[in-house]
Amino acid sequence: MVLIKIKFVDHYNGFNPESDRIFTFLKRHFPVVLTESDPDFIIYSSWGSEHLHYDCPKIFYTGENHRPNFFLCDYALGFDFLNRTDYLRVPLYSILWYYDFSTLLFPKQQQILDQNPKTKFCCFVASNAGAMERNNFFKKLSNYLPVDSGGKVLNNVGGPVPDKIQFMKPYKFCIAYENSSYPGYVTEKIMDCFIAGCIPIYWGSTCIEKDFNPKRILNRLDYKSDEELIAEIKYLNENHSAYNEFIAQPIFTNNQFTEYFDESRLVKFFEKIFNGPSESRSKGIRKYIGLSLRFNKMIYSRIKKKLGYTGRVWY
Repeated sequence: MVLIKIKFVDHYNGFNPESDRIFTFLKRHFPVVLTESDPDFIIYSSWGSEHLHYDCPKIFYTGENHRPNFFLCDYALGFDFLNRTDYLRVPLYSILWYYDFSTLLFPKQQQILDQNPKTKFCCFVASNAGAMERNNFFKKLSNYLPVDSGGKVLNNVGGPVPDKIQFMKPYKFCIAYENSSYPGYVTEKIMDCFIAGCIPIYWGSTCIEKDFNPKRILNRLDYKSDEELIAEIKYLNENHSAYNEFIAQPIFTNNQFTEYFDESRLVKFFEKIFNGPSESRSKGIRKYIGLSLRFNKMIYSRIKKKLGYTGRVWY
């Protein structure tokens, strides 16, 4: 058996490839090993430019609201709805391999709800302090009733909770705002609400109905204002029968999984990758791109210095 050597580069600080969701999947289906030298394939993200130094096929993979650059990558996994043979939509919520997704379908979902009675109002678990849309809504909703924050942001429960899902289970609602709003950008935040049996108060993808049943979601984009959404939350919170009717809606339209839960899609995609060319199509432009990036960074640095700006610039 020929081993397939994989190297992960340009991921966020603290990234551990051994526990990464994609590598966990690959280990189940292919003879893959991690390597630091002479990789057969690079899996890279959007937090650096080390991938430019490799000539092997490159796979772009991100959990952020970032687009793949197909001049630089040979294949990509992302959130966008793209009709390309070198791309596969893999929303983060669909690769939570540790969870039994069958419990999200009725009648199993009803059993989960029955086993976790709702004794608290609303929770909030976030680690990115820069998502102001989310932070502002937390503060507005807290004017109605206190919202318990168990994450690093706006924490009011004595420190970050060790188990997010267990923390969420007693709550009727959970604020599940994405870091930003974009068509198809759906992370694990809303899925965590469903797993915990909460009603998600959501803001993010402008077409969330392509992933989940919109009747099971309080979607900020469906309301004219924060105040209108909060009025609906108040109504559901204060009317037991209305709340039960809302949460009894299936998580998925017609109580059926979407295609994104079909693991064979990902298997076939990587089979194509591993059986494809052994050299990156970006090899010929790599040097040009690298020089362009260095030039852009130099220009940005000069502008920052002239303006006296000390924050981070995204390239």
